[in-house]
Amino acid sequence: MTTPRESGLKIDYDHLITLWTSGVRDYHTMLSDYLTANSIFVAVIGLIVSRESATLSLTVLILLLCIFGILLCLQMAIVLGRLSGQNGLWEWQLRGIELTQEWPGQKLVTGLYRLHETRQSVEDLRNDPPIFKPNWAFRQHRQWWAHRSVSFPWFFGSVYGLFLIWAVTHLFR
Repeated sequence: MTTPRESGLKIDYDHLITLWTSGVRDYHTMLSDYLTANSIFVAVIGLIVSRESATLSLTVLILLLCIFGILLCLQMAIVLGRLSGQNGLWEWQLRGIELTQEWPGQKLVTGLYRLHETRQSVEDLRNDPPIFKPNWAFRQHRQWWAHRSVSFPWFFGSVYGLFLIWAVTHLFR
C-alpha cells in the first residue's frame, strides 16, 4: 500500500519524466533542424563560391549569407544550450525524487547520471550481465567538444567565418 507522500512523489515523477523526455526529443529535433539549415546555407555559399567568376552581386550575397549564418549559429548555441540546461534541471529534479527515502521505484535517472557524470558502473542483479559499465562515449561525454550545443555552432561559425573573409577580400580587390 502506498502512502499519500509516495503517491505524490509518483505523480511528480511521472510529470517530470514526461517533461524530460519531451525536452530530450525537442533538443534533438532542434539540433536536426539547425544542422539542416546550416548545411543548406553552407552548400549554397559553396556553390556560389565554386563559380569561376563571382560577380559583385554574388559576392555581396555570400557576405549576407555568412552574416545570417553566423547569427543562425549564435541562435543555435543559445537555443540548444537552453534546452540542454532545461533538460538538466528536469533530470536533477528526477534524481532528487529517486534519492528520497519514500521512493519505491527503480532509480533509472540516478543510474544514468552515474554513468554520464561520474562514469561509475550501474548494477542490477536481475540483468545479465549484472553490471553495466560506461563505455568510451560515456567517458568522453564531459569534454567540451562532445557537447553538440557548443561544437556544432563553432564548426559552422568557423566555416561561415572563412567564407566571410573570402567575400570581404573579393569585395576589396
